[in-house]
Amino acid sequence: APRDAGELDRFASRTSGHRRVDENEIALLEPDLAGRFRRGLLFPDEAHLDPRPAMAALHDKLATMGVKFHFGCDARPVSGFARQIDCMGMAAADDRLRGVRGEMLILRTPDVSLSRPVRLLHPRFPLYAVPRTDHRFMIGATMIESQSAGPVTARSMMELLGAAHALHPAFGEAEIVETGVGVRPAFPDNLPRVETDGEIIAINGLYRHGFLLAPAMARQAADLVFSQDRTKEHAHETDGQRRGA
Repeated sequence: APRDAGELDRFASRTSGHRRVDENEIALLEPDLAGRFRRGLLFPDEAHLDPRPAMAALHDKLATMGVKFHFGCDARPVSGFARQIDCMGMAAADDRLRGVRGEMLILRTPDVSLSRPVRLLHPRFPLYAVPRTDHRFMIGATMIESQSAGPVTARSMMELLGAAHALHPAFGEAEIVETGVGVRPAFPDNLPRVETDGEIIAINGLYRHGFLLAPAMARQAADLVFSQDRTKEHAHETDGQRRGA
């Protein structure tokens, strides 16, 4: 539809690293989508991961390096350390943060095969289908200005399922394996920050982009720990601007 072409053009103007594909190339790239979409954008270098095994792998790697993990305990700052890193997300005592609720579904169907994440230009939120193992697909994610971590709402469930069905009708017969809700920490400008307040280094506000931005944020925090240079290299850092209780 003409409106859809306009949405695609607007999305293309805000992104980079892509090329336009037509109906024939879409069919070559994703045979199960043959004949369903006339145009799209291909991001050949785009990557994706499953966050749960990624977190488990990170935990195991750090444990072998001597890092100690303490679960189910108070995560407030303690004395006796030269530096402490606060990455508590919405649990941080910072009244600049707001919560952005995200809801997702895990569907399972052997009748759809995708080799890469596929994004639909939904009018209300960026919606994507990400292939996982065992014929599973993650369908997400809503963006709602709310700090509620309650169950997925009926409206969001219908929108996510409707979008999945629009991508491929076979999703209409898929099993709903799981639903999930998370609250993303975001600053007013939706940009992350690395800030210092005495011995505390605070990393927060990663919004929808936690795994994407985490390496860059970690490098900035490491530079602060091991270097005294806190000027131009960390342009969005500000001393003493954290608001704590």
